[in-house]
Amino acid sequence: MIKLLIVFMLLFSLTISVAANKVILVGSGAPNAIDMPIIERLKKLGFTVESHAHDEKHPVNLSGAVMVFISESTSSANITGAYKDSTIPVVNCETWTYDDMGFSPNDTGFNSDAGDTLTTIKGDHPIVKGFPKNIKIYDPAISIMAANNLAGDLTVVAVRADNESLVAISVYEKGAKTVTGQTKARHVNIFPHSTGWAVLTESGWKLIDSSVLYAVGRSLAVESIGKIAIAWARIKKNVDRL
Repeated sequence: MIKLLIVFMLLFSLTISVAANKVILVGSGAPNAIDMPIIERLKKLGFTVESHAHDEKHPVNLSGAVMVFISESTSSANITGAYKDSTIPVVNCETWTYDDMGFSPNDTGFNSDAGDTLTTIKGDHPIVKGFPKNIKIYDPAISIMAANNLAGDLTVVAVRADNESLVAISVYEKGAKTVTGQTKARHVNIFPHSTGWAVLTESGWKLIDSSVLYAVGRSLAVESIGKIAIAWARIKKNVDRL
């Protein structure tokens, strides 16, 4: 009986831990069907997802959330710089918010031309560590969200392979200087267009996984299956002591 009670308590603790990994997803609906692939992917990474439409009042209540994910389906005119001063990490696919977020002085350097491959610039960065120099992200080619006028204390992680002036993955760490001030949390800007979820390659998906996990201080090497295995090992160890 005592052993069963301990197992229950440890499983309850694990459930609470998983439930605490709430992501606020901002898109064109709450949710729009176009964003279901990324929602399902976030769930596979162990997150719960709370969807909000871009025409709501932003920023929304971030209580209990560990990250904000802004889909490209969002209209930049609706949310502008609402999450600029977020105190939790932000992963942003909507390039046309970058000037509002303080990452660029204006929106004249933004680009969404079709493409299919990125080139890593900082190969030892945790987001791309272990990836090849050139990463095919789409099949077939479709819009890549990128910019050539980013400013401030950023790390350029990957660019378009066909135009290295266009940054497709960038990071502003907590406390980084921007055009308009300073970040209060880590911001990771990534490449996917909302019409591209369906044509991402497995490498493209893993690159998104890695970007999301880096945003919240986790690693691609720590998969949810591994976490469950570790949790069960911990449970067994505690039960065997009785």
